[in-house]
Amino acid sequence: MKNIQSIKSRLLISLTLPLTIGAILLVLVIYFIVQDKVNKHFDNTLYATAKSMEDSINIKNGRLIVNLPYFAIDLLASNSDGLVFYSIVNEKKKVLTGYKNLLRDDLLANNDKLFYYTTYAGARLRVVSFKTSLASAGKVHFATITIGETLEGRETTINEILTILFIVILSVIIFTLLVSFFAVKNGLLPLYKLKQIIQKRDSKDLKPIHFDAPKEIEDVVNSINILLTRSRDTIKYIEQFNSDVSHQLRTPLAELKVQLEEYHENNNWDYVELNKVVNTMSHITEQLLLYAKTNPSTIDKTYLKRINLNSFCKEYALKVSSKVYSKGFEFAFEDIDEDIFIEADEIMLRSMLDNILNNALHYALDDFGNPIGTITLFLKRHNNTIWLSIKDEGKGINKKDLNTIFDRFYRVDSKKSGSGLGLNIVKQIASLHRAKVEAINNNGLVVSIIFPLK
Repeated sequence: MKNIQSIKSRLLISLTLPLTIGAILLVLVIYFIVQDKVNKHFDNTLYATAKSMEDSINIKNGRLIVNLPYFAIDLLASNSDGLVFYSIVNEKKKVLTGYKNLLRDDLLANNDKLFYYTTYAGARLRVVSFKTSLASAGKVHFATITIGETLEGRETTINEILTILFIVILSVIIFTLLVSFFAVKNGLLPLYKLKQIIQKRDSKDLKPIHFDAPKEIEDVVNSINILLTRSRDTIKYIEQFNSDVSHQLRTPLAELKVQLEEYHENNNWDYVELNKVVNTMSHITEQLLLYAKTNPSTIDKTYLKRINLNSFCKEYALKVSSKVYSKGFEFAFEDIDEDIFIEADEIMLRSMLDNILNNALHYALDDFGNPIGTITLFLKRHNNTIWLSIKDEGKGINKKDLNTIFDRFYRVDSKKSGSGLGLNIVKQIASLHRAKVEAINNNGLVVSIIFPLK
């Protein structure tokens, strides 16, 4: 059985299940009580009717005779919704009036009065029989009066009463369910409020939660606040650790480079290869630190500011053009004839473009390691988006790798040095700016950042 996780469902089931079971039991009890009371009422009426027939018995010429008026017979039939059968029998079993074979002597036996069920003329009857006697001239004459009625009247009355009771009970149950639903909903409002407070918070906002919580929720809020405090302390520890790692790694690597240059002046060993290793270590260190700093879950998005993307790209192109030329590439920038404003962090945007550009400088080479063609930085507008792209004229990459180049630690050519984090950092920074990344082959590799425009 599937475990019900909803507190509301659990509370409603806890309230409604006993209520439903209780209502079913109540209906059963009421059914038997109503049936008993209705049967007793009809039995009393049946017996009273039979007793009224006793007055019609007289003695004439030493014999019992019955003088039952026709209106009395009609009255018997009118007292019931069904059929009425009756008989008066003398002590010799002779029917004085009414229907033959109605009396069950075997059931009456020595009883003076008896109620019983029987079947007569194909109909189920409720019957009362009782004995009576009359005395005349010192002689006692005995007679048995029997009257029976079909069960339609009883059943109709019982059904009508039960229908009314069922409607009343069902109305009470529905009303109780509605009251329970709104009561449970109202009782859970503090939880909904707590949920909204947490959902509206920025991921960097780890301050304790303060709101007027009922005693039942207070422990939950306190536990959440303890967790937030621990998380805040952990993040501070990680940030401090990153800062310490940055210092501890950068300083020795810088000193190592200085020492390598000094040794190179006095020795004839392969300085270039060792320097390349040190530079790779420095690059990987910088990329790891940048990767940690650009994780969207640790960035406060309130620091994003409104910037002119077109102007920003022009300034960036001016700053990096000399670097591109120094690597043997041509460089081009294509802007658009309008100002485009986005919410962004300039430092992170610059780091993002640096990683895309470095990727192009690293891989847009021929088989001999020579630079190929031009690297182009360009902007274009498409519908409600702005595309910021860097295109190289290298060999591009395999189509199957286009969807994986933004994965962490992925490298197109494992033989070349690198951290495998550059384009993943690009993806992280783009995500922080609610942008998407895309890579396509178009006479080289084109990496695009797609910003939504409001």
